[in-house]
Amino acid sequence: MWGVKIGAAISPYQHFGFCRCDMPDEPGAHHLLFYNEDISLAKAVGLEIFRTGVEWAMVEPVEGRYDREALRLFERYLGDVKEAGLETWVTLHHFTNPRWVWRHGGWESRMVAARFLSYVDLVARELGDYIDVAIIFNEPNMYTYLAYGRGDLPPFAFLSIKNMRRAQSVIDHAITEARDVLKSYGVKATFTHSYTKFEARSPVFKAVLHFLNKQNDRYMSMFREMDYAALNFYVVGKYDDFSLRFVLRPGALLEVRPPRPLAVTEFGIATRDEELRYSYLCAMAGIFKEVKPEAAIWWSFLHGYEWGLGYQPFFALIDVKGTRRVPTKLAHVFRETLRNPPACRLENLDLGHEWRWQPL
Repeated sequence: MWGVKIGAAISPYQHFGFCRCDMPDEPGAHHLLFYNEDISLAKAVGLEIFRTGVEWAMVEPVEGRYDREALRLFERYLGDVKEAGLETWVTLHHFTNPRWVWRHGGWESRMVAARFLSYVDLVARELGDYIDVAIIFNEPNMYTYLAYGRGDLPPFAFLSIKNMRRAQSVIDHAITEARDVLKSYGVKATFTHSYTKFEARSPVFKAVLHFLNKQNDRYMSMFREMDYAALNFYVVGKYDDFSLRFVLRPGALLEVRPPRPLAVTEFGIATRDEELRYSYLCAMAGIFKEVKPEAAIWWSFLHGYEWGLGYQPFFALIDVKGTRRVPTKLAHVFRETLRNPPACRLENLDLGHEWRWQPL
């Protein structure tokens, strides 16, 4: 077996609990209260990577004023993760911001980008020894879509294409500059891209497909200057008869040509059907055997909040019932399945439709 590092991910807003950010408070999974138990569970199920985050809103709750207590909390937290023998992949922006950024117009403002770079510099200086890989920004394409296209995140805009493009440009530039800051401190750096390939049988959609797939090319180009090409890989978008369907097709990962070592920083499926979850994991394990990513990180480690959907979607290896942690059946076979993939195949799965799994 090649040397893939196996991990699982959480994010501050979705799992820490009450991050003082620009979204309504959510309890998440109370991870910061119970992180020692969570770290022990991560080790028990055989994880080697723990993808987590630092919350900008906790570190800089007031513009220009850093909360030293929050920094000490993150130092203890990341230090304990490292001491447990887990590699830390730490996201510095995972869809949430300090509340004060909106006085400057959010991510359409280069002032906000400059404040973000100061925060990145602080994290690298104060916490860099505890970070194996810094993930500068989680899914800039999806963040701007949710904020300016679908209206699930502040400023809760709907189909504000001009604003979305302006924010994308500012964020892309900030990611490049943040890479240089991190590298000046000797910290490995990347960002994650929500990779979705769009397909259609009809030539009528050729221009639409070119536009939708162009962002994949843009972010692949940005990865050339990063330590990893970090992809969050879930679905393929298919246009048939002017309707868009999303399909789970693990084999689409075989078509990716990353310019840097590949890290799959998220993959997963939202269901409580343990047979389907295992079938999906089995199929992805077979694909990973061919693609050979350096890291394979499941979304998510803990059950928590999902953007715009609350707590209903279930991705987790570890269920959370109140504050009690309950390992799922998948958690017990997660490592072994990825290390030694059984012979199985998950055929194209239309989300919301019947699925098929076949042993070979």
